[in-house]
Formats: sequence, C-alpha cells, structure tokens
Amino acid sequence: MQEEKEKIYQFAVDKFLREGFYKTTMDDLASQLRMSKKTIYKYFSSKEVLVKEVVFSFLSARAEQIKAIVDADDNAVIKFFKLVEYLGSIIIKFSDRWISDIQLYTPDLWKEIDKFRAKMMYANLMKIIRQGINEEYFVDKSAEIIVTIFVSSVRAVVNPDFIMNNKFSVSTALDSTLEILMNGIMTEKGKKIFNRLKAEKINEPD
Repeated sequence: MQEEKEKIYQFAVDKFLREGFYKTTMDDLASQLRMSKKTIYKYFSSKEVLVKEVVFSFLSARAEQIKAIVDADDNAVIKFFKLVEYLGSIIIKFSDRWISDIQLYTPDLWKEIDKFRAKMMYANLMKIIRQGINEEYFVDKSAEIIVTIFVSSVRAVVNPDFIMNNKFSVSTALDSTLEILMNGIMTEKGKKIFNRLKAEKINEPD
C-alpha cells in the first residue's frame, strides 16, 4: 500500500511542477497512472489534498538537505554558496504554470508556503551569518538585521506576483537577489572565496 501511495505522490510531484495542477483532474491522473480513481482517493481525498501533500512533502525533504549543508564542517562562504546552488537546483524544477497556479488558485496555500520558507530561512541563515561574522568573512553587523534583510528580500522577489509581473524566471530572480545581498555583507576576505567558487563553477566541465 505504501508503494502505491508513493507512486501516486511521485507522479503528481513530477506532473504538477512541470505542468501545474489546475487543469489536471483526478481522472487524468488515474488514466496516466493506469489505476482506478478510487485507488487514488483511498490515499488522497481530493486534488486539493494531493496538491498540499506534494507541496509540503517536497519542502520538508528539501529542508533536511538544507540542514545538512548548514551543519557541515565548511566555512560560512562555502556553506552559503552550496545553499544557493542547492536552492537553484530546486527552483529550476518549478514551471511558470506551477507558479501561476499557486498564485491564482491556491492563495491560502501560497501563504502557508511563504511562512514555511521564512521560518526555514531564518533558522538556517542565522547560523551561517553568525559563523561568517566570527570567521570575518561577513561584515560585523547585527546578524538579526542581516537575516531579516535577506528573508524579506527573497520573500519579495521570489514570489508569484513579482515573477509573473516582471517576466523573470524564478531561478534568475533568486540568483540575482542572493548575489546582490552576498556582495553587500561579505568582507574582502569573504569575496575572494566567493569569487573563486563562482569561477570554479563556471569552469566545471558540462
């Protein structure tokens, strides 16, 4: 039974992130999964329940990976670089249709997503920023202020309204925001490491 539920969930994750969810019916899912609609309803009582499960299971799994990056034995600049790379690899999975569907059809769910990511960012960024200040890679300013600026900026730029109205990709919006903010808080010592990591990334073989 668990395998059956997981099959439905994994299929829904892939389909919803690529194509959005609004135009997909439970009949569509049943047909493409080659199982009865009754079987899907056994695990997910409605499409809304399935969408919510997709969103929060996806976020929770990524939160564990982010925690692993933050808790690793690296300096703060390397941690931040890895965090940006990981977030980029997640966001690239999100289609414009998925973002649009969240904005137009599930605004209450978007509010929950926003609260979840804000809480996650505060907890993890605070650790990195404080470490970076102690290592003298980040400017010696209030970690609370720095983190609040970061979180507020990401919430303002990486959200459906801004993305849809300005025709940025989510990945571009996130990369630009974080690079601007990082350059604002890093010391020269920190920038040297950050620029080296960027150069190594650019020169990686495809």
